[in-house]
Amino acid sequence: MSIKINNYFIGIMTGTSADAIDGCIVSFDNGFELVESASIELQSSYKKNYEECIKAGLRTTDKSKKLLQLENFLNDKTIELVKILINKSKIDTSKISSIAFSGQKIFHTNKISFQIGNPSYIANESLINVYSDFRNFDIKNGGIGAPLIPAFHSYLYSEKDKNKVVFNIGGIANGTYLKNGNIFLATDVGPGNCLIDYVMSERLNKPFDNKGIEASKGEVEEVFFQKLINSCSHMKYPRADDKQIYYDLIDSSFSEIELNSVIRTLTEFTAEKIKEFYVFCEEPEEVIIHGGGTKNIFLMRLIENKISANLKSTDEYIPSQFVEAAGFAYLAYLKRGEIFTF
Repeated sequence: MSIKINNYFIGIMTGTSADAIDGCIVSFDNGFELVESASIELQSSYKKNYEECIKAGLRTTDKSKKLLQLENFLNDKTIELVKILINKSKIDTSKISSIAFSGQKIFHTNKISFQIGNPSYIANESLINVYSDFRNFDIKNGGIGAPLIPAFHSYLYSEKDKNKVVFNIGGIANGTYLKNGNIFLATDVGPGNCLIDYVMSERLNKPFDNKGIEASKGEVEEVFFQKLINSCSHMKYPRADDKQIYYDLIDSSFSEIELNSVIRTLTEFTAEKIKEFYVFCEEPEEVIIHGGGTKNIFLMRLIENKISANLKSTDEYIPSQFVEAAGFAYLAYLKRGEIFTF
């Protein structure tokens, strides 16, 4: 007899790349099921203003006018995406247990995390309870607030007597080491896309290096590369990285390097930090990768050349783009966040 599924969760994710809001409707009633998915691209001005707030080194929960404008825009786009998902799925809102809303991370330490986005507003507008503030919830319960998706990685991929690494390459790259059916280590591992995106925006007025084409035209500038590697030598696992620590690695000297070689070197740096974690995890045979970085074909080729395992995608279960949104929905399912009722 089939099990009737009537318990749904909506996951909404806005990553540190700040280029889109991804959302999905999922169920965990009879194993994992992706019911519906959708995405809304964010205006380039949103990403630019967001990055300016990061670079300004904001370290307070007092919201400036610019942050409030960003938050209001994010709230409205989230409601828009929720409506799109519900209309596409034709699911009655009474059957949706909750919305998992990640918010947009502004800064993060091991002791406090600050996101913009108003979960109470989203709950009242959607008439659906919202789980949010996942990072501070994790900190209050003994964690460091990031990464948060490893619980979902374990749910999908853990197997007894098998070791695996799952990488999520967003603005920051994080890795989950699944060892003998358990999460052995979960940590941020490196800059992911953030430095590449930064240079593309500053020097070419583009949001990212499409398919890694610009990087493929350059050469690794060894002095710059070693400076980047040496600057991170003190960073140990597990950790939760703030984007600002990587922006601080870039100074005026990089402007003297040919543009494509800057992008090539930063792409090499991202791949090298992913390799370092893979080696730290005893080089398991299975490596699974998701996140926006998978669209960078040149980056993926570099990673594949650096590790001995065959790379796999998450497509067997869920398209790479929506893994984090589904992961936050899983945290709502586990009630690992603060609840905001309508």
